Amino acid sequence: MTQKLLLSDALDWFSKQISSTLSSYRNNAHKNIRTIHNKIEDLMTAAHRFDYSDIKDPDVYQNYSTTIFNKTNEIFEKIVPPEVITYNKIEDYNHLCKNQIAAYMNLLSKYLSWLKRDRSYKDKVKNLDRVLGRLKEEVHKFENKTMVHYSEIIKYERVIDDIEELQKNVQRRTELNEEIDSHSEDIERLTIIVEEKKAVLKELKDHPGFVQFKQNKSELEKIEIILSNKVSEIKKLSFKVVKAAESKKIEIDVYDKETLKNLIKDPFGVLIRESDGYRGLKATLNTLKERSTLPAIQMKKDKLKRAYENIDEILNDELLEHQKRAKFLIQQNDAINDKFKEMEIDVKIKRYEKEIDNLKIDINRITLPLRRELDHVEKKIETAKETIEKRVLDFTNQLISLIFE
Repeated sequence: MTQKLLLSDALDWFSKQISSTLSSYRNNAHKNIRTIHNKIEDLMTAAHRFDYSDIKDPDVYQNYSTTIFNKTNEIFEKIVPPEVITYNKIEDYNHLCKNQIAAYMNLLSKYLSWLKRDRSYKDKVKNLDRVLGRLKEEVHKFENKTMVHYSEIIKYERVIDDIEELQKNVQRRTELNEEIDSHSEDIERLTIIVEEKKAVLKELKDHPGFVQFKQNKSELEKIEIILSNKVSEIKKLSFKVVKAAESKKIEIDVYDKETLKNLIKDPFGVLIRESDGYRGLKATLNTLKERSTLPAIQMKKDKLKRAYENIDEILNDELLEHQKRAKFLIQQNDAINDKFKEMEIDVKIKRYEKEIDNLKIDINRITLPLRRELDHVEKKIETAKETIEKRVLDFTNQLISLIFE
């Protein structure tokens, strides 16, 4: 059966579940840390014998000796045992001990070489070396035994860390939602303005002329597809004839050559620009048929047949209705465009669209960073909740469901 557990109670609850498992490890770490600090106290006691600061006129060796005493206190007073025992804490503690010992040894290498010249310091130096050696042994033992042994319970402490992190993220989620809500009035005000401008924009776009313009444009696109399909094979034949003409294999006049080139590039434009009945184009197409029979023009029979069929459709005025309709639609749209320019409808539409886009950007900008962070926090919460519940089941054999207040 799943136990529902408030997130605020989860930390204490889990700590109690694993307290018996953790206690021996933590007690052992405490014990070893106390041993290290006892050795540090011994070292500071040994260093106290190097203090000659009360002498009125000390010699050079006495000055060096006092420096060792002062620096010993300064270096090792920085080593403070962790109040709470966790692997991360004792790892930091171990690094601190090693770093301070390394700094201390550098200090001694500088000053003891001078003091060893005076035999009166021999016993003091020996004692200091011996005590320092014991401290180094304890730190070495702590790193290679205590910490290695303690690492067996890192997996439990990670659950505790995850719970603490989850609590912070849930709190942050609440803060972000409250901050987003605090901007609701500004967002609502701008949203109302956007809706008002959208209404005006819709009214402009619903103008009969604008609707007609779009309908005409759509119909023109369909006619263009029809006409383009009708001239696809004609374009291929035209390309071959133009190429042969330019390489002097056949002769064709300048007008026909330019018409065929335009037909290849823009067939729809050629058909629509032609005068009613395609008189100029028909003459060129007749020339095209004639030249296509010459040996210089090589084209597959089936494709040539389709090209002739398409040419005949134009020559027989079978595409005439499409041409007339397209011309009418273009003329009507040109007239609508001219009228729109007088009314400045296009200008107004663009202005309103830009204003709406800018307002939307302003709305998003108000809370965008907050919402992005909120999304990130939500994902972290979801992942952490799932991970914690799974680990709790693995470590305690208890199925829980974390509840957020």
